Amino acid sequence: MKSYVVALALGMLLAAFYAVQNSGTVIVKFLTWQWSLHQGIWEVLVFAAGAVLMWITSLFAQLEYKNRYKSDTKELKRRIAELEDEKRSLLNALQREGNAGSREVFPQGEYAANEGVEAEK
Repeated sequence: MKSYVVALALGMLLAAFYAVQNSGTVIVKFLTWQWSLHQGIWEVLVFAAGAVLMWITSLFAQLEYKNRYKSDTKELKRRIAELEDEKRSLLNALQREGNAGSREVFPQGEYAANEGVEAEK
């Protein structure tokens, strides 16, 4: 942030020097308006207006990215919740199978202790 402020201050200082050195008057006509300004001031104003327009454009792009990432995050959280529910139901089914006396895939409680990671033998 400090470097941004320093760059902004340096740019303003250079613009002020430019405006002072280019003191000739120019007539600016736009549609029905007509202005008589010093050349340096006019060019600094045009540059500043362009910078403001680019900043506004970048804000819209930033909001678009923020909304996209927000929706992606929401979708991923939903998917994680679904997978956790599936994991829980599989663990419950495995425990019921072990309690019912049917074939035992893992020693008692090893699957639940490792949270679904198969132990290497």
